[in-house]
Amino acid sequence: MANNTNNTTKKNGPTKAELEAQIAALQAQLLAAQQSAAAASAQAAPAQVAQPTSVTVVAPSTDVSIVYCSDSLGYAKISNMELHFNKYGEEFVLSRVQFDELVGKYRTWFDKGILAVSFRNVDVAAAKGLKTDKEYALDAKKLNGIGKMTAAQLKGLWESLDNVTERQSVISFYKRKFIEGEAGFEDREKIDYLNRVTDGAFRREQDEISGRYKIYATQM
Repeated sequence: MANNTNNTTKKNGPTKAELEAQIAALQAQLLAAQQSAAAASAQAAPAQVAQPTSVTVVAPSTDVSIVYCSDSLGYAKISNMELHFNKYGEEFVLSRVQFDELVGKYRTWFDKGILAVSFRNVDVAAAKGLKTDKEYALDAKKLNGIGKMTAAQLKGLWESLDNVTERQSVISFYKRKFIEGEAGFEDREKIDYLNRVTDGAFRREQDEISGRYKIYATQM
């Protein structure tokens, strides 16, 4: 009997060293591909600039003082404030928001010289195109000093006034003080002068001095 000898050939797989070399080669290829992609992305995309998530607009916080430049009583109203004006030279402090609203509603009062911005806020006045109280010839000190003025001094004051509101304040102030009987306001020379420059507005005062007419002070 013939004996058949089966020659079996065993196929051996890659060695450990070969596998490690293949893995290293693949890793090198992958790293090179990642570096190439990153470089291409950096060239194509514009530089990113950090932007604020929100912008807050802050309203001006400067307080503004206004001066009442009339001898007549006055009243003004804005959103959250009522202003009662009782005497010449009275001063009120407003927030910038309140001031802006007041100018918006009562701009003609500023234009006529009934209201003025305090000289301490000259920058605000300039920005709004408004006058400060120091830009007017008349102020509370001069008005209250009329009783002590001579007729010549009163004439000098009157001629320095180029604003209708200022002259109206002198007239109303003088008449009120005359009725109250305050010293220095029954001066015939002063009254004659004011009657002349106001086209007869002081005839009743002239008659009072002459005894032809009596003006009584209002009883409070």
